[in-house]
Amino acid sequence: MPADAKIRWGELEEDDGGDLDFLLPPRVVIGPDENGFKKTIEYRFDDDGNKVKVTTTTRVRKLARARLSKAAVERRSWGKFGDAASGDDASARLTVVSTEEILLERPRAPGSKADEPSASGDPLAMASKGGAVLMVCRTCGKKGDHWTSKCPYKDLAPPTDASDTPPTSDGPAALGGPAKGSYVAPRLRAGAVHTDAGHDMRRRNDENSVRVTNLSEDTREPDLLELFRTFGAVSRVYVAVDQKTGMSRGFGFVNFVHREDAEKAISKLNGYGYDNLILHVEMAAPRPT
Repeated sequence: MPADAKIRWGELEEDDGGDLDFLLPPRVVIGPDENGFKKTIEYRFDDDGNKVKVTTTTRVRKLARARLSKAAVERRSWGKFGDAASGDDASARLTVVSTEEILLERPRAPGSKADEPSASGDPLAMASKGGAVLMVCRTCGKKGDHWTSKCPYKDLAPPTDASDTPPTSDGPAALGGPAKGSYVAPRLRAGAVHTDAGHDMRRRNDENSVRVTNLSEDTREPDLLELFRTFGAVSRVYVAVDQKTGMSRGFGFVNFVHREDAEKAISKLNGYGYDNLILHVEMAAPRPT
């Protein structure tokens, strides 16, 4: 049968089955040549039973060798030790981790003294170095042994009440007074005139404050300001807003500069229809002192 002739299925024997590769020529590899090209020729059958020739051309390139230093080449000739010496070729190339604790010491010049242990982790040891004054525990009275907050005898010490201890020359001048060197407010200094200006200002604001209820959810502070500014000078407007929804909670406050302006606003706007709701306006109750 010619090689390029189409195979007839009726001429095949039953033992041949579906594997017809024995009828194909062997696979041929040519090269690589001086340029690195390699040609591969093989045959196969397509879906129609025709013999097809497939030629594949590839190029082979050699990777450049890595350059190693003389020290690295010398280390490769060192003899193995430990578990790596008795292992096979595969395990000999693995990195062996030592389970022993290895301590590294810093080399020092001949004749120099050994480094003293660092006391950076102990504040008491740092304080005692160089003749510094040590801390004294205020609970047990021991000097330089521990801090007051870490005193082991603080649970055994009796509770002390500062009100029973008379003032001394080293302590504060009066109970509850400012300590030496601390800041003292001008109104608390000796000889200062005591005026409760902040209380008076808050009292005036409370007296001129108007409480507005039954507000819609869309009402904001500019809306109340636009509504109440026609009756007099307004110093402050506040509308309570829900933190989660951002909607108005239905009430607010308006502070007037003059009380007569607040009374005029109450007489005009109490029962006034605003945003489809009936407003309820009254004087705000003073805040507790």
